[in-house]
Amino acid sequence: MKKYASLMFLLFISVFSLRAMATVEIKNGVLQAYWQPNWNADATVNTPELQFRYFALGNKKKDNKIIDITAKGSEAQKIAFIKKNFKNIPDNFFTFKEWYVNQPGTIKVPAVVNYMECNTDNYKADLQSFQPDNAAQNADDMMAQDFGGCGSDTPYLVLYQLKEGEKTLSLKSEASETASDLASVNSNETLAKIRTVDKAWIYVAVYDEAEKRHLSNKRGFVKLSTLTPLN
Repeated sequence: MKKYASLMFLLFISVFSLRAMATVEIKNGVLQAYWQPNWNADATVNTPELQFRYFALGNKKKDNKIIDITAKGSEAQKIAFIKKNFKNIPDNFFTFKEWYVNQPGTIKVPAVVNYMECNTDNYKADLQSFQPDNAAQNADDMMAQDFGGCGSDTPYLVLYQLKEGEKTLSLKSEASETASDLASVNSNETLAKIRTVDKAWIYVAVYDEAEKRHLSNKRGFVKLSTLTPLN
């Protein structure tokens, strides 16, 4: 009986160990870190949340996947991870907690979970490790392909509209009220923040779903005090 119990215990440990060691390695893709807007109830304070997703390129277009990645640890630990593994990080990414940064490389996860949302296949996984490929130069080209899935493909964008009562607004060539006007926007147009200049000014583009990354070429500087957040 004791021998049987010992064998069963060893079998249990073996199965448990195999499960613990099981990993899925995905080599051809780009890990993206981004700040997702998180506004309070009255949309006066934005506390961005650091998120990750992996753009996995398949052998065929239909095999491309966006995998939402859960990375363990505090925000400080995630920032340290990004500084260690990502290159070409724009200054505003950490200074103002905005936008995104991409890094080609290989991820290891316990499993890729497939679930249905809005009648579409979606994917998520817990990150075990990431090995950056610093020789890769085509991150933007890799991500320009169709990946499908549900939800926004630009979750890092902070969107604004003109304040109530305002009909038009000028986009400036510089972050100054005396700067020349580049373009005019109206109350029916949505503005997407590209980067923060300071507490008073941001650089924006008119949001256009038909354009790459939903950013039109209609761009300029605008005062934050003239806008109301949408997300």
